[in-house]
Amino acid sequence: MAPWLQVLFTLVFAGLAGALIWRLASIDKALWQNRPILAKRLEIYDRIAPDMNRIYCFRRLVGYWKEISPPDMIATKRRLDREVNIYRHLLSEDFYQRHFEFMQLCFHTFTGQGEDAKIRAVVTHDLGDRRVHAGYDWDEGWEPMFAPDELPTDYQIDEAYMQAMNALRRSIGLRDVD
Repeated sequence: MAPWLQVLFTLVFAGLAGALIWRLASIDKALWQNRPILAKRLEIYDRIAPDMNRIYCFRRLVGYWKEISPPDMIATKRRLDREVNIYRHLLSEDFYQRHFEFMQLCFHTFTGQGEDAKIRAVVTHDLGDRRVHAGYDWDEGWEPMFAPDELPTDYQIDEAYMQAMNALRRSIGLRDVD
């Protein structure tokens, strides 16, 4: 091989290697810059997901529903609304919309000036009676906290919950589970 061809080959190879190294360094820099954002999103997930699950369990009478009183539900809704609205701009619009749809199925809002949202659920269900089976003493004053009219189906609640949780997972940068 001619010496000039060897020099040209070496220069081309060195240029390609340099471009590759530069590209890998920029990818590494981008990954390191995104780590704090991912960590913050995981922190947000850890704050939002348990409250969404709490609402789901209470509404569907599954899991630890017996531990959650109606006042706890209203407090959970307030806490979750605050978290989702504070971090709305770090999460996706799809999650925000799915979360809103789930909450609309679980709560009747804007029930009157100064009034709390009402829980879209029944006190007595085939799966349990909140007055008898719960792990707390029932207060008859809690009955008005429920809005038993126009209840969504269990399927609608399940579907909305799964859609919201999947949107939350995608929003923080995690892939769909196969």
